[in-house]
Amino acid sequence: MALPVRNWLDALRAIDRFLELETKHGKLIEAQTKRIDELADRVNRLEARELVIVAEAKGAAAAAASAVAAHHVSDLARHVGGMDERVKRLEQAAPAQVRLPPVRLPED
Repeated sequence: MALPVRNWLDALRAIDRFLELETKHGKLIEAQTKRIDELADRVNRLEARELVIVAEAKGAAAAAASAVAAHHVSDLARHVGGMDERVKRLEQAAPAQVRLPPVRLPED
């Protein structure tokens, strides 16, 4: 039972189309793989940059906190110094009438 020539030609055309599709899909798969690799590299670079930005933000926050704390400490020192001067003036103006006990700060 031999197949007619037309059936053989149809079978060969089908095989040829199959091979063309295989080549075309192979190229598409290679292109998609390359694109995925490029995107993976980009994500890795962005993650590394994110870590740097987070570290810089933490450093800036620490510097700002230190500046605020130093400002408050200097304000407190200025106010305590002013109160100390007033107490000294009051004690000098009326030494017998006003005697304040020494101030003891609580220890941490």
